[in-house]
Amino acid sequence: MAASKTITAKPMMLGLKHASLGLLVICLVCGVVAGSIQFYGTEKDAEPSVTVVVPKYDPTKAKVEDGEEADKLEEKSAMIPWRTGEGTTSPWLPGTPPPTNPNANDEAIERGVPDIVGGAKTASSGQIPQSADFGPVKAPEFGKVEGKAFRAPASAPLNQAPAPGMHQQSVGGLIPIIGPGNRTVFDVYKKPFSATEKPKVALVVGGLGLNARITQRAIDDLPSEVTLSFVASASNLQGWIDRARAKGHEVLIEIPMEPFDYPDNDPGPNTLLTTASADENQRKLTYLLSRAAGYYGVTHYLGAKFATATDPTTKFMRELKSRGIAFIGDGSSAQLGVAATAAGLRTVQADRLIDQRPSSEDIAAQLGALEAMAAQKKSALGFGVAYSVTIDQIGRWAKDLPRRGLILAPASALIT
Repeated sequence: MAASKTITAKPMMLGLKHASLGLLVICLVCGVVAGSIQFYGTEKDAEPSVTVVVPKYDPTKAKVEDGEEADKLEEKSAMIPWRTGEGTTSPWLPGTPPPTNPNANDEAIERGVPDIVGGAKTASSGQIPQSADFGPVKAPEFGKVEGKAFRAPASAPLNQAPAPGMHQQSVGGLIPIIGPGNRTVFDVYKKPFSATEKPKVALVVGGLGLNARITQRAIDDLPSEVTLSFVASASNLQGWIDRARAKGHEVLIEIPMEPFDYPDNDPGPNTLLTTASADENQRKLTYLLSRAAGYYGVTHYLGAKFATATDPTTKFMRELKSRGIAFIGDGSSAQLGVAATAAGLRTVQADRLIDQRPSSEDIAAQLGALEAMAAQKKSALGFGVAYSVTIDQIGRWAKDLPRRGLILAPASALIT
C-alpha cells in the first residue's frame, strides 16, 4: 500500500509571498529602465514636451470694456489734482505726502497731454463751481506754451528773516510774537506797496515746497507782486522762504485742517482736527508756526470740516491774533472768514480759484473775471496752485495789466 501525506494550505502566507515577489519584479523592471535612461538618454529627452508661455501684462494694451468701467479706469489713471472747496484733493498737493514721482503730473501738463479734470464744463465769467458738482470732462490742452516762457523782471529783495524782536524760541523753533512798538510780522514781512487809484488785482500761488523744480520756477518766473504760499511740512522750508523773499515775493504758509473725509483724505502731518483736544491742536499749531520765519500770514489747506467747529476755529484765530499773524482764505470756506473777522484778525478772502480747471483758456477766463471784479469794487484776490500752466499764464497776463488800467498788488495790500 502506497504511503500518502496531506498538506494543509495557509492562504495568508501564500498571498504575502506572491505580493513580495510581485514588488521585487516591479523594482527590478524600474531599476533596469532608469539605468537605461541614465546610460542612453540625452538632455533634450529631459525637456518638457509642451512649453507654456505666460504673457507679460501691459496695462496700455489691456482690454477694457466700454461703458462705466472704462470711464472709471480712465478717470483714475488721468486725474489731475488740485485744491477744491469740498475738502478733497490729490495726494501730492500742499500738506499731503508727495508721490513717488512728484513731477509727473506737472510734466504731463507741460507736454500738453490731454487729460481728465473736474470742474466747470466751460469757462465763464462766473466763479467756476466746485469740482464735486460736475463729472470729469475732457480738456483739449494743458498749458502748451509757444516760444520763450515769460520771466518776471528783477525786484528788490525783501528784508531778511528773522527780524530782530519779532520771534520767541519754542520747542520747534522761532515763533512770531508782537514786537516792540506793537509791531507784528504782518508789518515787518509784508511786501511794501504804494497805494494808487488804480483797481488792484492780487494773486496767491500755493502748494509750494513739495516739488523743487516747480517751486523754483514760481520764485523765478512769477512777478514779484504775486504772493507765494508754502506747505508748512515741506523740506527746507526756511530755505525756500529765503529764496522767495530774496526775489521780492511776500510769503504765506499753509496750515493743514481736517476735511470731511479725513482720514481717507489726509492733509498731512500735524493736521488740526475737530476731535483733538485744545491742547493737542495748540501743540500742532505752535510746531507749524515755528517751522520757518519770514511769513506774515497763514492760509488754510483743506479744512471744510474744521471750519464747521466753532470752538476749534475760534481758538485758532485767537492764537493768530495774539501773535500778529494775518489770515488769508482761499475762498472755499466762508466760516473761516467769519471766524477771522470776529477775532479781529487782519484778513481777506479770495474771490475765486483761477486754475480749478488748469488749462490756459480757463485760467485766462478766470483772470479776466478778476479784472472785472477789481474794476467794479476796486480790488480782487485770486488763488491758484503752482502748475507750470498757471505760472506761464499769470506771467503773460500780468505783463500788459497796467495798459488795461489795473495794477498787480501783493495780497497784503488787500488785507483789512
